[in-house]
Formats: sequence, C-alpha cells, structure tokens
Amino acid sequence: MSTTCIKKETVMEEFKPLLTEYLELDSMSSDEDVEERLPIVATETAVYGRRWYVLAVFCLGSVSQAFVWNTFGPIAESAEIVFNWSDVDIGMFGNYGNIAYMLAVLPMCYFMDVKGLRLSLLMCSFLIMVGTVARCISLEPVPATWLANMCSVLNGVGGTVPFAGSAAISSIWFPSDQRATATAIVSFSNYVGFALSFILGPHVVSSPHYSNYNSTSNISDTDWELEKTNVNGTHKEATNRSRLETDIRHYLYIQASVGVLFFLLVLIYFPYYLKGLSQLVCNGAVWMIVLACAIPTGVLQVWQSLLVVNLKPLNISQNTAGYMGFWQTLAGCLAGLVIARFSDMFMKRMKLFLIALFIGAVASSTWFFLLWKQFIPLNLLSMYTACVLIGIFINGGIPLFFEIACEASYPVAEGVTGGLLTLLNNIVGICFLCVLLIPNIGRTWMNEALLGSAAVALPLLIIYPERYRRTDLDITIDVSPAKGDLQTSEKIEENTEDFS
Repeated sequence: MSTTCIKKETVMEEFKPLLTEYLELDSMSSDEDVEERLPIVATETAVYGRRWYVLAVFCLGSVSQAFVWNTFGPIAESAEIVFNWSDVDIGMFGNYGNIAYMLAVLPMCYFMDVKGLRLSLLMCSFLIMVGTVARCISLEPVPATWLANMCSVLNGVGGTVPFAGSAAISSIWFPSDQRATATAIVSFSNYVGFALSFILGPHVVSSPHYSNYNSTSNISDTDWELEKTNVNGTHKEATNRSRLETDIRHYLYIQASVGVLFFLLVLIYFPYYLKGLSQLVCNGAVWMIVLACAIPTGVLQVWQSLLVVNLKPLNISQNTAGYMGFWQTLAGCLAGLVIARFSDMFMKRMKLFLIALFIGAVASSTWFFLLWKQFIPLNLLSMYTACVLIGIFINGGIPLFFEIACEASYPVAEGVTGGLLTLLNNIVGICFLCVLLIPNIGRTWMNEALLGSAAVALPLLIIYPERYRRTDLDITIDVSPAKGDLQTSEKIEENTEDFS
C-alpha cells in the first residue's frame, strides 16, 4: 500500500500563511488554531476500493428511508378505503416523519461527527428496520394507524444520517475530483427510493373498483368525501376491499424486507461541535445557499408525495399519477448525476449551473400551474412533460447545493452543514403539510407554493457570494491520495512518523 505522510511541523511551516488567508484566521493565530482547521493534510490519505461498497450501503439507506417515507401517498385512494383514512391522514404520516427528522438531525449529526459514520448509520438502520417490521403486525384500522405513525417517527429519525451525511461520506472516502459525483449518487439515492414508491406502490396495490348505490345520508363538505358521494345521493363503494388489504400487506412486507436488508449490510461492515454549528449560524453566505436549496426541494418533496391527491380534480388516476411521480423523480436523479459530473469537470461553476437550473424550474412550474388551472389546454403529455422538467430543474441541483454549501461553510464539518441543510428542508416540508389541516383549503395552493418556492430561490442564488475555500486548498496544497485497500477514515499509526 502506498500512503502519503506529512510531518505536522512541515505543514505548519509551509502552509500556515496560506491557511490563514483562506480560512480567515488572524495572522497571530496559534498553530493549534490552524491545526484544528486542517483535516486535509494532518493525516495520511488513501483511496480505497471498498469505498464503493460503503457508498452502496449508504445509498441503500437513503433508498429505504425515502421508500418508507412515501409509503401511502402513491396508494392514497386504496389506503383510505382499507384504513378509513382521509387525505389529511395520508399527508400527516409524512409530516410526522419530517418533525421527527427536524428534532433529531442536529443531535445525530453531532453524534456522527463524534462517534463516526458506522455507529451512527447502524443506529439509523435499526430504527428504520423496527419501524417497517412493526407496521406488518396488524392491518386493523386503529392499531394500523398507531403503527404507521410510529413507523413515520422512527423512519424520520433513521433518515438523519443517510440524508444529511452525503457530503460527509464523499469528503471522507473520495478524492476531490470525485466528491461532487459521490455526493450526487448518495443524494439522489433518496430520490430513487422516492421514485420507487411511485412505481412499486400502484403496481403492488390494486386501485379500488367502485359500484354505485343510492343513499339518503348527509353529504359532507370535505373534499375526499365529496369524491365518494355525488350530490344526487349516489355513493361509491369499493367492491375489492379484501384484495386491497392483501395487496397493502404484501407491500408492507416488501418495505420491511428492504429495512432488514439495510440493517444487516450495515451490521456486516461499515467503517469506524457545537462550535461548527455556531459558525454556520453566523455565516450569511451559507444561509443564502441553504435557503435557496431547502425551500424549493422541501416543497417539491412533499408536493410529490401528494401528487395523487393533487391530480384528483383533473380525473387523473392514481396509477397515472404514480407513473408521473416516478418519471419526475427518476429524471431529476439522472439529471443530477450528469450535472454533478459536469461540475467536477468545470470546477467553480456551481452557482452558474444552479441559476440556469432554477430559471428552468420557474418556467416549468409556471407551465404546470397553468395546465392545472386549465388556463391553457390540458392534455396528459403536457402534464407529464411539465412534471419531468420540474424534477430535472429542482432535483437536478441537489448535489451541487450540498457541495456549494460545504464550500461556503468550510472548515465546518460537512456533516454539520448537511444536517442544517436537510433540517431546513424538512421544516419547509412540515409547514407545507400542516397547511392540509386548514379546513376546505383545496388544492390550488399546492401548485402555487411550488411555483413560489422556485421563484424565491432564484434571487438568493443570484446574490450569493460564490467562494470555494475547500477546493482552493485542495488544489493549492495538492496532497494527492494514493491508491490502496484500507479505509480513509482509519489513521495508520504504525510505520509512520509520530504526529504528536
């Protein structure tokens, strides 16, 4: 194995002037101040082949968490019949997950920085497994509702490390010319799980088959009951309820299997700050980029989960809406990978890429809104195209947001930065879903919120003061990692100089 070893004294002598300039330290800063902000050159570095296994396990965690988070959205119509739920219940399952994430993400990110990725990811995978297995216990409406709520909370906490740690794992395991790509792969694995829920949910769970019968019962004013009751007193009743219950049971078994697999893979192998958070809070540039990311992506995530509900007034079935959500998410993932690779090739152009993406996001969101309101002729192809473009332009920028936020916050640990970004993302999602609690709110506001979120992000990106501290240090110091078989997070103390 080939490694790179640099004496601490050499680093302090040769690079302290450079570090004080890029890290904004005072010229009288002590060696300890510089050393504290020098994770790049104070240890040995190597590139290890097993990093791809680590990346794959991390991606599976993101896939399973998103898959579970969006369990009932794509099959809302069927689940409402089996469990006697309403649209509000479906939306609140995702909301409980977001609230749990919001409360747990900063402590978990601190734990991740202190105890390492392995133990943190092991805890998260265990929570996801417990939640998904628990939902399989009963499909009776009352206990099933409680179990679904519990799973949402556990899954929200379990998603903290897989969702917030993408920049951390790329920084620890990958060289600088692969970081954005690695971050993109991890970030979009979450959306792969999201897309999978749209396609697998309606595929496994059948749509309701209705028969009409006359009734003299009172008609409720809520949207979901009006769709089951016509004004002339004719009610729709599902004739295949037992089939729906069986399909949902099988679907929950599939999700539990994924949760168990994730836990076992982490258990088999995964390698072994408040100060940083306070620095982020006082960093105006970080807030600009974090808000520009969190507002549109937070809205889009929950907007997608309610796509079936959103498209009901247009008489678009849950199967069609599921495919629409699937292709929207998949297109965003693929676009993000391509854009991240171009960003690696054309370094220091992230802001330009993001501005271009959000100009497209505003245009495509406007198009979707006009179609939904039928201000322009509505057809399925146009709706599909608008949805896919929204996914490309908003989701396509996510890995760049993670990377540019880490550049702006450097030398604060990437895990803390990712935690803040995803925390705000979930807060936005919680606020969106809480609007569902307003009586007779309708659905128009969903599409207005999506358009407004993209419009808000654009000026924030334009005024953001672009800077690349981490990349500048990587390029200038140029400590190139050697190839080997050991994990980068381990410090090889034997056969090296003593750093103390």
